[in-house]
Amino acid sequence: MRILVTGLTTLHWGRMEFGNVGNYYIIAAFFPELQKVFPNSEIVTTLQLSDQFLRANNLTMLPLDSYYAWRENDEDLRFALEEYAIACIYNETGHLINETTFIKEVSKSDLVIFLHGDMWGDNADANGKNRFLVDILKTRVAQLMGKKTVMLGSSPGPVTEEKSLELAKTAYAGFELAANRESISKRILAEEGFDVSKTSDYVCPAFLFDKRLYPEPVDAEKLYQEAGIPLQTERKRIGVIPATYSFSGASFDQWEWKEQDFESFMELIEHIVNKKGDDVILIPHAYGFEFTPEFKRTHWRDYKMLCQIYDILKKRQNADMDKVFRLDTLQYPWEAHAFLGRLDMLVSGRVHGSVGALSQHVPTMAISYKTGPLPHKMFAFFEAVNMGRYVVSREEKSFIPCFEKVYGSIDTIRAELAKNVPHARTRAVEAFAEIRNMMRNTYTNPITGR
Repeated sequence: MRILVTGLTTLHWGRMEFGNVGNYYIIAAFFPELQKVFPNSEIVTTLQLSDQFLRANNLTMLPLDSYYAWRENDEDLRFALEEYAIACIYNETGHLINETTFIKEVSKSDLVIFLHGDMWGDNADANGKNRFLVDILKTRVAQLMGKKTVMLGSSPGPVTEEKSLELAKTAYAGFELAANRESISKRILAEEGFDVSKTSDYVCPAFLFDKRLYPEPVDAEKLYQEAGIPLQTERKRIGVIPATYSFSGASFDQWEWKEQDFESFMELIEHIVNKKGDDVILIPHAYGFEFTPEFKRTHWRDYKMLCQIYDILKKRQNADMDKVFRLDTLQYPWEAHAFLGRLDMLVSGRVHGSVGALSQHVPTMAISYKTGPLPHKMFAFFEAVNMGRYVVSREEKSFIPCFEKVYGSIDTIRAELAKNVPHARTRAVEAFAEIRNMMRNTYTNPITGR
């Protein structure tokens, strides 16, 4: 059996493994689970991954431009439209009048899985012009060529752009299965008139990521030592992951912030240090990297944000800075995961930072997006482990009330997570199993005839 994995998570090389740590948690769990349910299958992907990752997961990588390459002059859209025309003619006649790399790969595949994260819909075009429309056309190419198509590990919607809406509805209805990673997207799409009869709600594959999937052993205690953060202390370690979307009016790629943007964070950090007497660790969620003269990981805008928060705290002189730590060391995603696991509590503006902590039974509160995409995945991910009450709503200005709810119940929450996380993991695995069952009911092996 041959499986093609594609979709809006097809980003420039490095971004899925060495940028946003949450991207890594998803794919590092996604591909091994796919191998489990389809053993001995050939898996090819448009996702741009390192040689080490490809070898470890027995994957073949296709060129970036087979999906979307950020070409000038709307060339990505033009190529997708040509492919769509070829597929339409094939659907009518059974003949391919031309081939592209993508069409060749679709032709050879028995199953095409679309992995979109939270980009399927209005969020897509923030990552490239006409990107959502290109993806819909790619989806329709596979469907018109008679291939089984599945959406997996995604939070689709909302979709409001008129030029894409009707074709998006057609493409979505054409999926054999939409195995969403949370429970709210289905309702959003239904309200927009999408056919959700083949949509099922599961849990994000990131909940499956644990130390068994680390590519190398990690000594969490050593990570703390290297960062200059004490572990042997009676003070609790409270991690804080800020995010651009935590600020009203901010944009995804923003690099500059005003001091007042951080007021809610300042208030919370000073509360933790002064009222609770505990340590605060400012933690980045995403990193950068350089390619020349050789590949090198670097700090990114998350770190600039942490530095600004740290400097403002010093200037305000309201907190004991001996209890405020800024994570200056560069960490691989699996190291970041191990680091999160040693916290007593986490405050996170990033969804998968939260997942990395929750899945290790670390009591966590989330700061809902105050701007940018709808925060439905944040609420739904927390609901997957019965923690929805610990998400700060979009309208709340102060984070302290929610913090106090979590802080006052740390031991109880840990015990609750110990019971709820295994169920969430089971639901994540069941999404893959449903695809296997769907293929068993529809797929005929061309060799055996079964």
